[in-house]
Amino acid sequence: MKGILKGLGVTFSTFTRRTVTVEYPEVKHALPTRQRSFPVLTWDFNHDEPFCTGCNVCVRNCPVDCMTATMGDNPKYAEGTSNRRKIVGKFWIDYGRCMRCNICVEVCPFEAIVMDNTWPGHEHSVFDRRDLHMDIEDLLEASKSGRLQTPFRPLDNIEAMEAREKGAEAPPPTFVGAWPAEREALAKRLAEGGPAAIQEREPEKPKATAAARPGAAAAAAGGEVEILSESKIRAKRMRAEREAKEYTDRGEAVPQEIQDRITLYSNMKPGEAAAAGGAAAMGGTGEVLTGLMPDGSMRFPPGVGDGPKGDPNSAEKVRARRMRAERKFNELKTAGEPIPDDVAQTLYDLGSDLAPNGTIWVTLAGAGGGAGGGGGAPLTGTMPDGSMRFPPGVGDGPKGDPNSAEKVRARRMRAERKFNELTAVGEAIPDDVAQTLYDLGSDLAPNGTIWEKLGGSSGGGGGAAPAAGGVAPDADGWVPPPGYGTGPKGDPNSYEKVRARRMRAERKAAEAVAAGQAIPDDVLATIKELNGKLPAGAG
Repeated sequence: MKGILKGLGVTFSTFTRRTVTVEYPEVKHALPTRQRSFPVLTWDFNHDEPFCTGCNVCVRNCPVDCMTATMGDNPKYAEGTSNRRKIVGKFWIDYGRCMRCNICVEVCPFEAIVMDNTWPGHEHSVFDRRDLHMDIEDLLEASKSGRLQTPFRPLDNIEAMEAREKGAEAPPPTFVGAWPAEREALAKRLAEGGPAAIQEREPEKPKATAAARPGAAAAAAGGEVEILSESKIRAKRMRAEREAKEYTDRGEAVPQEIQDRITLYSNMKPGEAAAAGGAAAMGGTGEVLTGLMPDGSMRFPPGVGDGPKGDPNSAEKVRARRMRAERKFNELKTAGEPIPDDVAQTLYDLGSDLAPNGTIWVTLAGAGGGAGGGGGAPLTGTMPDGSMRFPPGVGDGPKGDPNSAEKVRARRMRAERKFNELTAVGEAIPDDVAQTLYDLGSDLAPNGTIWEKLGGSSGGGGGAAPAAGGVAPDADGWVPPPGYGTGPKGDPNSYEKVRARRMRAERKAAEAVAAGQAIPDDVLATIKELNGKLPAGAG
């Protein structure tokens, strides 16, 4: 009884206690400044841009690899409204993987990332985990909207506590441009008609024109031209080549503007204005024959640079020899010295546009060659030495790229092997195999090769003339009888299925003759019906 009364006393005593629970989510406790939710980016209201420069320090230090960032040139630096030469382009965090360890905040050298210490930053319940993928706009929203009232970094708190222990004055808060007061100052500037960003410096001067540079030729119509040093020319050319490669890797056509920039900086000389008109067109094909591909990579004459890796004729070693010869040529030309015969011959043999006595491309064009310098050789899927030839833009990617010569060669060989296997058993060639053979320049492409199209020919597969019925003979010289093989693809009377039936009948007839047996009547009837050929030795 005593125990019961004691328990009831404890129960009744709670009736007078103050309630400690709240009606969440309608009522919420105030979160402490040190609340650690998820990382967000901060906005610099003084310069109207993110603090983040895309340096990837946080990305490299993230223990769960949940972050990605890209860096780009900051246009506001040239305007003088920012001291950041680089600025973040894209930023992505997967909150579903983030473990809120705060490491990214501690290692950031620009105080550009903090842990969101607000309720909206804490509440991220979703039905689909993909909704937890936050891009740069999502990450900047807390700071740009003013919701992040007290940006907090643990390091700031540690420094403040150390100052209090020593009896010194606490250091001023960081993120000067990220505090709500600076947001209000930005709104006030805009209301007064001022700029969004504080002007830090005078804007950079525009590039000088040719007329303003001593010794430089004026551009056509007096337009503005660039006169750059060798290092800047190389940097601009390489940047344009990278942009072109991005388009090529995506399978898209390289814009003409980027191709023009590659040509411009490839032909520009240090300290001189770019030559008007770029490279001169040579040959009668209407295409500029040059030692560079349209994407800026090197082009070699036929038979040059197609050896295996490590061979003196490999693309890597040929490229190195050509670059050494071009570097020597430029050094001697700058010094006003004559070009040795061996250097001139190397430039010519390896397809450099710097060859002093004319380039090999002019010679090839005079011999009737195409843009690849074919020297009048027939258009075919193989080079004169038996190595593979690919159509323009195919197989010119770097090693390891899906468009590299090695990977394209492997895909084409697999397709040709599949074609031969299906042909041997008399089965139809699938569309994807036929398209691969065509796209990669194989002579086995069943409905005509890409070389005939590039050469302007309208002939069908194998180059044979179409028969009277309008169907070209196949590789065996077979043409379906009138009315046969005219159905749509997949129909029993389609060209593919009629051809397959004929080949199966011929194979069965050959097997019967080889075994010393009579050819079955149905097989014989099929061969006669479809214009097939009886095997040698058949009665």
